[in-house]
Amino acid sequence: MVREEIYTADEALEILLEGNQRFMHCELNHKDHCGEARELHAERQQPLAIILTCADSRVPPLDIFDLGLGDLFVLRVAGGLINDQMLGSIEYAVTHLQSRLVMVMGHSSCGAITAVASGSRLGGHIATLIPPIDAALKVARKVETGNFLDNASKALARAISEKIAQSEPIIHDLVEEGTVKVIPTFYNLSTGAVQLI
Repeated sequence: MVREEIYTADEALEILLEGNQRFMHCELNHKDHCGEARELHAERQQPLAIILTCADSRVPPLDIFDLGLGDLFVLRVAGGLINDQMLGSIEYAVTHLQSRLVMVMGHSSCGAITAVASGSRLGGHIATLIPPIDAALKVARKVETGNFLDNASKALARAISEKIAQSEPIIHDLVEEGTVKVIPTFYNLSTGAVQLI
């Protein structure tokens, strides 16, 4: 969909959650993936939302929200972690592309979280995933109900959301003035549901 208007964070969230309902019930209706869509978006983009999520192949944001080309500004990395380059990309999307919603989406059965929780030996650059996931595992150990690894994924999404929202000066200022919202969510691989957390 090519939009002329800029959606608020709440309007964008409503569109995403409606699309997720269609995905959950296998009633996808979005066909904006090729041909005409490529031509429409070749010159400019105005994504509805920014999604930061895991690189896991089972977590495809466009499908999960039943959207098409140009609709989402997606950042993906193992564990859905954040670094300066990712923050810079989010800053670009909120200032130049006018996206008002930043969604951080953890998910069930996350391999990165499972590996760190099990104490697997992680060498090379994979080891850079350990510190933020370790912090989330410590938070999850204090939760008495639910699946431990899913709780860690939710804790990680909350921590990453807070880090993004507090990123100064650009994102923090936009969040403070109410222009941009940063929200943590959790995607269940089995049900297809995206839960606000």
